[in-house]
Amino acid sequence: MVYLDDILIFSRSFNEHKQHLNEILSILAKANFQVNPDKCSIAVQEIDFLSHRINEQCIKPNGDKIKAIVDLPAPTTLK
Repeated sequence: MVYLDDILIFSRSFNEHKQHLNEILSILAKANFQVNPDKCSIAVQEIDFLSHRINEQCIKPNGDKIKAIVDLPAPTTLK
C-alpha cells in the first residue's frame, strides 16, 4: 500500500517479505528514489499508520485517538 511518501509491504511469511522488500527497493532504485533507513520499520508484526494500528488480524483505530474523542467535553452552548 502506498500513501504519499509511505509504503507498507504486507507479506504472508518472512521469506516472502524479504522477496517483496527486494522487489520494491529495486523498483525504487531504478526510479532514483532514496529510502531513509531511519524512517523504516522492516519485518514488524504490527505498525501504527494513519492513526490506526495494523496487524495480521485487524486494522483498528489508534487508542489515543479514540480516547481523545471520548474525552471531549460536552457542548455547553446552543447554536
